[in-house]
Amino acid sequence: MASELMTTATNRPQPAVIQTSIPAATSSKVPGSPSSTTSSAFPQVVPDLVSQTGRNLILCFDGTGDQYDQDNSNIVRFVQLLKKDDKSKQMVYYQAGIGTGVGIKPTNKFVSKVSRAVDMALATGLSIHVRAGYEFLMQNYSEGDRISLFGFSRGAYTARALAGMLHKVGLLPAYNHEQVPFAYKMFKRDDPEGWKMSNGFKRAFCIDVKIDFVGVFDTVNSVGIIPRELPFAKSNYLIRVFRHAVALDERRAKFKANMWGRATEEEEMLGAAGKRGVYVRKKTLSGVNISSFVKGWEELVDRVKIDHNKDKDGPRKEKEGDKQEQVLEERADHDLEREEDEKSGHGSIPDVSHHGGQDCSTPEERDHETDVKEVWFAGAHCDVGGGSVPNETKNDLARIPLRWMVRECFLNNTGILFHSSELAEIGLSPCSLWPIVKIPTPPTPPPAAEVKHESEATDGTLVDSPPSTPLPGNPLLPLARLTLASEADANDAIMPIYDQLTIAKWWWILEAMPLRQRYQRHDKTWRTWFEINMGGPRKIHGQKRFPTYVHRSVLYRMQELGYVPRAELLANPSPIWVD
Repeated sequence: MASELMTTATNRPQPAVIQTSIPAATSSKVPGSPSSTTSSAFPQVVPDLVSQTGRNLILCFDGTGDQYDQDNSNIVRFVQLLKKDDKSKQMVYYQAGIGTGVGIKPTNKFVSKVSRAVDMALATGLSIHVRAGYEFLMQNYSEGDRISLFGFSRGAYTARALAGMLHKVGLLPAYNHEQVPFAYKMFKRDDPEGWKMSNGFKRAFCIDVKIDFVGVFDTVNSVGIIPRELPFAKSNYLIRVFRHAVALDERRAKFKANMWGRATEEEEMLGAAGKRGVYVRKKTLSGVNISSFVKGWEELVDRVKIDHNKDKDGPRKEKEGDKQEQVLEERADHDLEREEDEKSGHGSIPDVSHHGGQDCSTPEERDHETDVKEVWFAGAHCDVGGGSVPNETKNDLARIPLRWMVRECFLNNTGILFHSSELAEIGLSPCSLWPIVKIPTPPTPPPAAEVKHESEATDGTLVDSPPSTPLPGNPLLPLARLTLASEADANDAIMPIYDQLTIAKWWWILEAMPLRQRYQRHDKTWRTWFEINMGGPRKIHGQKRFPTYVHRSVLYRMQELGYVPRAELLANPSPIWVD
């Protein structure tokens, strides 16, 4: 299954990526498009349906208390962009957030309000949300479909938990509704016995699926006042691409960022144990070109050689001939690739039989790691995931990560179908996304011998610094004035930040309580502790494997407004600025 999906991904038409100094929104002629003479002839859906292969199954999970209303989140905005009228090409599933009453059927309005409030605080309906998404896939998935998951806040948590459930127990065939509660119960158990039962259930009832793309906005660290955590995908081959937009200025204790977790070798092997193996029929020597075995034959001499001095029982020539024939068959079936993997260090796989299974994953799966990119944006929780401003508001910070997420869908060749007119509404030119993905680069600013900038850290005016020299007191901020190529990004980047600790004072009740926090060390182990947050900022820990990516609009805001991100950069190299 994995090799088929990897082949499918390889055969997809890959989008070209070019750099352009012209803002993408101003370009209407696209070389290679169906018609580049008039903008009206541009396809109303991109990618073009003619070039579309396969089908997309897209699941979108909204944040806590979020649904379609007067101040929609980025999840609702994202769903609005999608083509939804052709089930043979694309199916879209939207789920309102935890605390909106999904799956709860109370008898009267009072009980309904109480149930929603309890669900919002304690996330009592988390299992309902995960299982509902699972059942949508169960009823609609066909081999070759591409699965994409999107979410915001606790909806992002739900999306990632669903990915973990698909990894751990697989996907039940259609109409197995009675089995879903059992599958979820085994998914929740994160001990060796739970993995053993899950692996057996998976091989008996379920099918293996891949997740093509996961795009989430500011995943929270836990769900509910009482911490409730579910196993996420703990292997490196379930999800092809993972993209995460993270808020720099969120301070609430219950909204600490939940970054991509790295699985230990034991966890990877626990997940691989439930993978169904691939049967390969042994080939006979008839029709095999024996000359193809000449190369490397000397490597096999020791494997078939018999020490006759120790052979006191006499004739073993028949066994020797059988052994030589077996070796040739193994070579014909490429079994020596395992030997090459061992030489390259890929073959040293620890034994996990004591956890109820063996490693049935293929070398391609073990070698494939998820393409992970987590990018930090200016603003608090809802400034990244949306929902801070009324729908009629023309500019707000949340539009920047929304445009970034859509662009990542095209850059990573997901095949997700978008309405061209809706893309233009959020400030994205369809011409910049298809058929060629254009990464706009700002024009080079003129050399400035003297640029003034008021720094909050130093309370002084800095002058005459070289353009490449960072400003003292703020190592993130270069002196050279930045100009954003996208006018939409420039207008949105200077919009207000909506800090809930300032807007809704009742959040301070939780800030004064000792709450559990978690952090994954470089050696993949977890450190857990309790602390009283009192509005403390998020901490960006040093990661050698995953660099710290910060969106370029943050730099623009720093220069235009003297903005200083609240998040603390700990033991980390300078961030990598991305568009």
